[in-house]
Amino acid sequence: MQTHYKVQAVAKMLGTTVDSVRRYVDESGVNVSRQASGPKVRQFTIENVFDLAAWRRANRPKISIRRKTIATVYAPKGGVGKTTLTANLGSIFALMGLRTLVIDLDFQANLTLAFGYDSELTLEEARESGVPEESVVQYHLGHLVPGWPGGRGALSDVIKKPFGESGPHLIPSDLTLDRLDTILTYDAIEGKKSDLKIAALVAEGLEGTNPSFDLSTYDVILFDAAPAKNRMTRGALLASDFVIAPVSLERYSTKAVSYLSSVLQDMHSDVGRSPQLVMIGNFHVPNRLRVYGQVGKLSAEYPGALLNVMVHRSEEFPKTLSEDEEQPPLVLARPTGGAAEQLHDVARELLRKMGVV
Repeated sequence: MQTHYKVQAVAKMLGTTVDSVRRYVDESGVNVSRQASGPKVRQFTIENVFDLAAWRRANRPKISIRRKTIATVYAPKGGVGKTTLTANLGSIFALMGLRTLVIDLDFQANLTLAFGYDSELTLEEARESGVPEESVVQYHLGHLVPGWPGGRGALSDVIKKPFGESGPHLIPSDLTLDRLDTILTYDAIEGKKSDLKIAALVAEGLEGTNPSFDLSTYDVILFDAAPAKNRMTRGALLASDFVIAPVSLERYSTKAVSYLSSVLQDMHSDVGRSPQLVMIGNFHVPNRLRVYGQVGKLSAEYPGALLNVMVHRSEEFPKTLSEDEEQPPLVLARPTGGAAEQLHDVARELLRKMGVV
């Protein structure tokens, strides 16, 4: 995922001016290389951009952090852009200087792949192909849970940093994560509070009392949950302050949202808490009657839950997801496009909605 950017693209990603970016580079000491031949223009790496974002957060803060938050991005059905949205939101939050952790909770590992890690790659295959060993997914959230077969691991062994220390951090996934759901099921059969196991794990990490599992430095934690309502998804929801539900506006989505609402109501009845619902309209096509109808119905049935800013349908998404070339999330692959600008608007509105800024 080695991409180089001109200063104009970096300004777009950081939401500032070209002159400000140049000033950040001079003041921060971030080492940005210059083009080897021709005009000696700066060539920013992804790591450079996130390092500048982190430096600005510490030295020239544009936003004030009011609270830390945990959210699960979840939809009861596939095809609504859930994982794409999670990858882009995690990237934008880090571009805003927020310390961000994204957790892939789907053993199909699509979010892990979106950040450049093929969960099918083994250590032996990596060595044979000359691929760096850090590119191999060997651990996931299950390895951090007490009771995992073989013993509990350390967060530092599990975390991936696809864009360097200052970018979004990732707890990846692979097929063996499915065992965690089995463990939670056996715990429930034995009368243990398995539904609260992930919530207890996150709470422990946020306290920062365990050096091998310290989440206290993160401003935002995002779970990407599988569409299936398994015990891992329920555990993530119980650990979260908010559930972010992408809603496809080009299809009828009210049944899926109604189901999710009933899940949250049942959860509140069972354990006395549930995350607050926030809906993000996706695949929005302006001036289409069905879209107007969907928006009106969702707004009426779930007052205040639908975000005012929506993600329009754009050909930039399938181009970025092309299998012919490994690409980072859209906001990093096509930072000057209209879709990236909309995603930035959605992220800012979402942070305000959740009370983070």
